[in-house]
Amino acid sequence: MTDMLLTFYCAAIDRDGVADALRGRTPAPLHLRDEQVLGRDFGDAGAGEQVRGTLRRAAIDLIVPADDIDALVAAVTDARRGHPVRWHACPVAARGRIA
Repeated sequence: MTDMLLTFYCAAIDRDGVADALRGRTPAPLHLRDEQVLGRDFGDAGAGEQVRGTLRRAAIDLIVPADDIDALVAAVTDARRGHPVRWHACPVAARGRIA
């Protein structure tokens, strides 16, 4: 089975709700980070973000089997949140642990 790096991008204020929804569905460790997004795609931006031209977002990364992606996307879809969430998945070519 192929391991996938699954990343969700959500509004910073929704980070904990999205993370809780994921934690309830997978034992995979979640890696959370705050991000500042610059760009011209402001479909998800609030009024203040549009004026500033930056979006405050959180990224949540986890590595899961490919077969788990649909259930995890559904969990985020059903999570209590106030803003849209974008996501993508990429195959993991290699990984390991260095002790």
